[in-house]
Amino acid sequence: MNTLNVLVADVAIDRAGQTQYTYAVPDELSELLTVGDMVNVPLRNRQVLGFVIAIATREKPEYRLRNVSMPKQRVCLTPALMHIAEWASRYYRCSLPAFLNAIVPSPVRKCISLQKTRLVNKLVISEEIQGVLTKRQRAVYDALPDYWLTFREACLVAACSAGTLDRLLEHGACQQRYESSIQEQRLEVAAEDHELTEEQQRAVSTISEQLALEAYATFLLYGVTGSGKTLVYMDLADQVIQKGKQVLILLPEIALTPQLAARFRQRFSRVSIWHSGFTDGERAAAWHAAAAGEIDLIIGTRSALFAPLPDVGLIVVDEEHDQSYKQDSSPRYQGRDLAIVYANHLKIPIILGSATPSCETIQNARTGKFEILQLKERPSGSALPVSEIVDMREECKRQHKQAVISDKLLEALRETHEKGQQSIVLLNRRGWTPVVSCPRCGHVFKCADCDISMTWHRGSDRLRCHLCTKEQTLPDECPICEYPELAHKGIGTERLANLIQEQIPELNILRMDADTINKRQGHADIIQAFGRGDGDCLLGTQMVAKGLNFPRVTLVGVVAADQGLAAPDFRAAERTYQLIAQVSGRAGRADQPGRVIVQSYDVAAPAIVCALENRPKTFFDAELAIRERHCYPPYHALMRVLWRSEDPHLVARIAQEQTKRMQEHCHDERLLGPSPAGISFMKGQYRWHCLVKADSRQAIQHFIKRITNSHVLAQIKDVITLIDVDPYEFS
Repeated sequence: MNTLNVLVADVAIDRAGQTQYTYAVPDELSELLTVGDMVNVPLRNRQVLGFVIAIATREKPEYRLRNVSMPKQRVCLTPALMHIAEWASRYYRCSLPAFLNAIVPSPVRKCISLQKTRLVNKLVISEEIQGVLTKRQRAVYDALPDYWLTFREACLVAACSAGTLDRLLEHGACQQRYESSIQEQRLEVAAEDHELTEEQQRAVSTISEQLALEAYATFLLYGVTGSGKTLVYMDLADQVIQKGKQVLILLPEIALTPQLAARFRQRFSRVSIWHSGFTDGERAAAWHAAAAGEIDLIIGTRSALFAPLPDVGLIVVDEEHDQSYKQDSSPRYQGRDLAIVYANHLKIPIILGSATPSCETIQNARTGKFEILQLKERPSGSALPVSEIVDMREECKRQHKQAVISDKLLEALRETHEKGQQSIVLLNRRGWTPVVSCPRCGHVFKCADCDISMTWHRGSDRLRCHLCTKEQTLPDECPICEYPELAHKGIGTERLANLIQEQIPELNILRMDADTINKRQGHADIIQAFGRGDGDCLLGTQMVAKGLNFPRVTLVGVVAADQGLAAPDFRAAERTYQLIAQVSGRAGRADQPGRVIVQSYDVAAPAIVCALENRPKTFFDAELAIRERHCYPPYHALMRVLWRSEDPHLVARIAQEQTKRMQEHCHDERLLGPSPAGISFMKGQYRWHCLVKADSRQAIQHFIKRITNSHVLAQIKDVITLIDVDPYEFS
């Protein structure tokens, strides 16, 4: 090597101002270091973490280069993940090092110490014994319980050696499987060995052809609720894993992972789940297990997209319509959209699965960007549930009060319980009452740090802000006029459960919302309890509406179905339609017919009527026409600018000044605002926002580039300015 040349690494460091620095690569790392490696580097007088984004031999500079060093645990992102990070940081306007830090879990960056994840060997007895067992083997077989145990546990229970267990396995007297040593609540489900329907087989064959070509394509697997989309995923996953590649399955919420993971573990041994509910050590262990190639299939929430799998062969985005795929903090990426970019880069198929696709996905399918595969029937042959709507205006007149739950729904819950069947009730609002006020002076108990009313939780007897989680004790009287009788308005899941329990005391209700699943693996505990019949009625927020499969559920009730329609959001009707259609699909999935009762004040709302009458085309045709007329996605693109500050006058002035400057850089773009945000005060900061509409996503990117180059949105002291590309949140 020329003595005037030196091997250097460009390192991305997450800090304000300059984010890329050059360091020398010492001889001992010259053959080891690669692009994507996390490294320790000196910056001024301290050591910081960074990621190698380039390695090259360059002319030795006149100044002294300081050396990079490796952390105690090697962390290296795959070239595909580096590509995605670079693309996403540009598109979603986040610095590359900030995005890299976000996609590598904090415990991994901190090198949390935990022994490398082991695949624990477990076994359970089987009835398919081949040959004759010895007397000793028979005694051990009889001593083993009929549930899964580790080899060590089995040896202790049966007082035997591992060698004896090996002989039982050889005779088929036991089955074995491998499980990750990560602690999680694992559900048991029945094996699914029935043949695919013609529709399912057609979907599998079509996607299999694309797998054989090793080429990118996006498929919309559009099936009615209970149509067996998961069985399609399983067959295709089997093909991919047989080729030595890995499968990535994304879900919108943690609550959906236990059931789906249990179904996949019936068929595959090296399955891992991936979400924020793990401890730091478990998250680090899962990351390193994936990087080491010890995992064949990962099931997780949007962050699972960045699992360091060596050779991904298929990506599935289940419930693709769900808004949870959009991250509401930096980096503000859309998991579904980024998964499509990832699949395109890898040249592999991606499946978007949903019974209620998003308007954007429907339009992409109609224009041929996505190939649509439909599942119109349920494999079991069961019909879709019978739906009916209760007009709550008439119910209030009949009951001579502000009715919360109709007599029809109460009677249906009682009948379902008497038949030994189960029910699900949805109310998309937690707590006891969302508003506590004084009937004399009108004072409303609001959060001191947010511009919303505090919700009373009767169980803890506390007022709680659902934005910043601040709590306070409910006083005995009004703090303004000292009136002793406070009024409670509205209803949440806690109060609804209490009202139903008062009317049907024998009904065992399990409540599933953010308050009841806050303990570790709380969602899995509730799902497991309901699945084994410990509860008669599962009552909760939107997390009970999608992806769950309970064969004994024959009744679904929806309370306050129209409350979401009033939200100041162009997607309000779409979300209401999806929520009602999804929760309706939980009923009648086995051999018993299903029934759905929906309570609403607006009984003619197209979103509700189309969901109950199973008329998706009617809904999407009307909704897309409205979107096109008013220049909203999927026909146009959006960008939101949000300003935050503790000073209400300063944030208003900066928002107005910077919006005026943005207007000067507009070509065909249209600006709405600025104005105070829907929630104008949150977590101690005043908020203003502005919405930008453009003809395409490319036009939005060009607009951002123009205002960035002109420093239009330069950061001002005491004001935080944020850009949200393709926003889902407008409050």
